Amino acid sequence: MTKILFFDKGGRNKREKLIKQGKAPRDFLQGLDFLAENGYDIEHYSSSKKYKENLFFKFGRWIEQFFSLISNIGIRPLSVFQFRKKINNASYVVSLTDGFSISLGFYYYFINRKSKIKLAGGFHKLSDYDKNVSLIIRYIYYWIIKLSLKRLNYIIFYGEADKKNSIKIFGLKKENTYIIKFGVDTYFWEPIHKKTFDSNYLFSIGQDPARDFNTLLKVNSKKKIHIHTSLLEEINNKSLKITNGTYYKYKNNFTDLKIKKLYQESFAVLVPIKNVYQPSGYSVTLQAMACGKPVILTITKGLWAPNLFKHKENCLLVNPYDPKEFEEAISFLENNIDLYEKICLEARKTVINHFSLDIANKSTLEIFKNFI
Repeated sequence: MTKILFFDKGGRNKREKLIKQGKAPRDFLQGLDFLAENGYDIEHYSSSKKYKENLFFKFGRWIEQFFSLISNIGIRPLSVFQFRKKINNASYVVSLTDGFSISLGFYYYFINRKSKIKLAGGFHKLSDYDKNVSLIIRYIYYWIIKLSLKRLNYIIFYGEADKKNSIKIFGLKKENTYIIKFGVDTYFWEPIHKKTFDSNYLFSIGQDPARDFNTLLKVNSKKKIHIHTSLLEEINNKSLKITNGTYYKYKNNFTDLKIKKLYQESFAVLVPIKNVYQPSGYSVTLQAMACGKPVILTITKGLWAPNLFKHKENCLLVNPYDPKEFEEAISFLENNIDLYEKICLEARKTVINHFSLDIANKSTLEIFKNFI
């Protein structure tokens, strides 16, 4: 049977146990369980595995960290090197993170070009590669990425805008590019039966640097804004609460069940995003909508389903970097209880009809049928 190695950021083993207990959603399995159920020989590894404690890895790690500081997508060939034996024994290797995808292409283009292993790289923000790159090295970095991408046999995106822009920027072959339709576990992310129109807080969550929390901090509201992110320092006062923690390392008991409760009991969920091609915020948006919450979402270049998000029908859309528009959207909901409740219902319905886990899994399966 064809063996496929998958690499992601890790934390899967812990989540798999929680999923069996009903304490975590199946979203984060990213369809790997579905592929295994359909006969694929899957092996899963964490791309963030710690390096060995010897001089070679210590020196190499120092070099990689230096280049990561001046770039947007960290190139870490050592992370690939330490898995080289397993990779070379596989039929296909799939990375689901930007950094490891580039590292795969880099290693097998510049270091081990003779290998005929089939490589697939997944990207969330490829066309925004130069956002944090200094002008001095931008040209060099562009060509390193371009040549690394040349070695990848298949390139996977999570948003159409990022895909189209990346094809244009890097001269990718369109026939080698694919879109994974993201979906959420609508059995886990579910509404509660009690009314939340009188809820006294607004909720926002995200760890992605493309989140525009600076704009959100300028929003004035009668309701307290709770932001859960590791991008800001913790605080708690009358108008603002900031908590830290990620799903890789829970802090202050912020488990998936806790996050779900925060969605469910909030008045609305705020998703502020910088105007990037990256489809940032899709998981939070869909999870919150599946919980039957009104989402106030920034319209960006990378909005992943612009035809399905309807302003004042299943969500509220605001322009980038504009705290006043967030304030107006919040006020609109506060003063329209009937429309508020309608948006709650339509939000849930939109996710079930277009972004369920079943739809996402079938999309992923179709992609791998084309690979193999």
